Amino acid sequence: MWGSRSEQKLCQDNESLKQQIDALKERMKKIECRGNNEDSLSGRRVRILNFSGQVVASGILMSDDNDNVVMGKKLGGEYYEVSIIIAHDPTASLFIKDADIKNMNDVVGSHIIWFREYVELEDN
Repeated sequence: MWGSRSEQKLCQDNESLKQQIDALKERMKKIECRGNNEDSLSGRRVRILNFSGQVVASGILMSDDNDNVVMGKKLGGEYYEVSIIIAHDPTASLFIKDADIKNMNDVVGSHIIWFREYVELEDN
């Protein structure tokens, strides 16, 4: 009656929009929870250790959210997302590498993942 759109097509479009709105509401809830999560370590200054326990870099813990994906890996309970500020040992090898990033010097100013047990919180 009103062109090529039938009532059935309009109902399908409305249902699709409702699903998109619900998904956005869920994402907003997650974001709000992260912001209100006092247990989160995000924003804390950290020291990055190698397997020998030596400090190889300093940075800021960006995320401890198990669902985040960084450098192609989900953080899970195994990794933290860290922004590297200073490389104390620029030649220190990374745990996760790719063609462009191999050592600590390559990631200064970038976000990487690092094993949780090799990240130390700095005292405030």
